[in-house]
Amino acid sequence: MVQPNDVVNVVAFFDEWTRCIGSGFQKDSLYRFGRFDGCYAQWKDIRIAMKAKTNTDSNEATKLLETTHYHKNLGSNDPKTSPTAGVIWDLKDEPGWYEDV
Repeated sequence: MVQPNDVVNVVAFFDEWTRCIGSGFQKDSLYRFGRFDGCYAQWKDIRIAMKAKTNTDSNEATKLLETTHYHKNLGSNDPKTSPTAGVIWDLKDEPGWYEDV
């Protein structure tokens, strides 16, 4: 049986891929890294999401989604996984607003 959207939302992975191939993202990639992004990780994520969507076991589908580029690099609220950390800004151990003036 196909997994429902609350378990596997293929549209989110497709949106991430279309964002990657868009001109704005490609311009940023060229500025930051000096090259265009091939969006291979996002395309691979779509393939994994489709495999997870058609999987009959929801636990196995969730495990598959945890292996995606989106989950590891963009889908968490951890600043360490930000695509601009270390490229645009340096990640601090402690935010500056904690400093005593």
